[in-house]
Order: sequence, then C-alpha cells, then structure tokens
Amino acid sequence: MSSGAPRRSVQRNRYTAVPQKSTLSHVLVTLQFSAIVVVAWPFVTQEPDRFPWLALSALGAVVGLYTLAHNKLGNFGIYPEPIPDACLVTTGPYRWIRHPMYTSLLLFMLGIALYRDAWPNYLGLAMLFAALFGKMHSEERHLHTAFADYSEYVKRTHRLLPKIY
Repeated sequence: MSSGAPRRSVQRNRYTAVPQKSTLSHVLVTLQFSAIVVVAWPFVTQEPDRFPWLALSALGAVVGLYTLAHNKLGNFGIYPEPIPDACLVTTGPYRWIRHPMYTSLLLFMLGIALYRDAWPNYLGLAMLFAALFGKMHSEERHLHTAFADYSEYVKRTHRLLPKIY
C-alpha cells in the first residue's frame, strides 16, 4: 500500500524520509563541482603579490572545520534534499547562519579566484555562487517540510553571513 511519496516523521529534530533526488538537484551539484574545477584551474601564472588573497581561503577552511565540529559527517550530503535520519543542527556556527558550509566553500573559492586572477576563474566563481544559491533555496524548501521548528530557526538566523544575509 505504497503511495510512492516518501515517508516522513518529525521527531526530536530527526528527519526520516528518503526523498527522491530531483533533476534540478543533480544539475546544481554538477554545476557546483564543475565551478570548483574552473575556479581552481591555473589559467595563468600567478604573480607573487597575489599570495595574500589565500588568507580568504584559509578563513574558509577554518569556518568549514568549525562547522564540521558541530555537524558531523553523515548528517548532511551534497544534494539539497536532507538525508535520512538527518538532525537539525542549531549550535556552533548554525546559531548565526543556516549554511556555514556554503559560506566556507564560497570564502575558500573566493580566495582561490582572487589569487588566480583570471577571467575564467571569476566566471567559475559566478557559476559556484549560482549553484550554491540554487541549492540553498531548494534545501530550505525541504527543511521547512522536514522539521517543524525550521521556520522558527529561520527567523533568528541568516543564510550565509551573520547579521547581513
């Protein structure tokens, strides 16, 4: 007696559905990883004075590690759909922003693009922004459905930058 729809229960901030991955999800993830390659590709030889831009990448790495200290591997995936048995994390960087891993990746890749300083790298960065913004909005639609208290969480946090956006 299956209706074909994923089963869902919201108990103790745990999501137990197994959602289907949409075509859009596959496109966004493919775009994300393609953009990362384009941003990182050395299209030109870097001048030595570009090195300080990598401090942004280091900051992105620190944000990512801090996030992983609060959202363990296995509680999230690369697709916008929540994984089965996912928990809503609201501690650590999640107290202020809802997508700290996206913030981490954007900071990291921004530092790389500025270091590389070639128009294809900046184009890759724009592609990455588009992919992550698409994933972010899709993910939030799913999280509103998955977690009864997600709307309240949204009211007290920002998406990517504390007190800004």
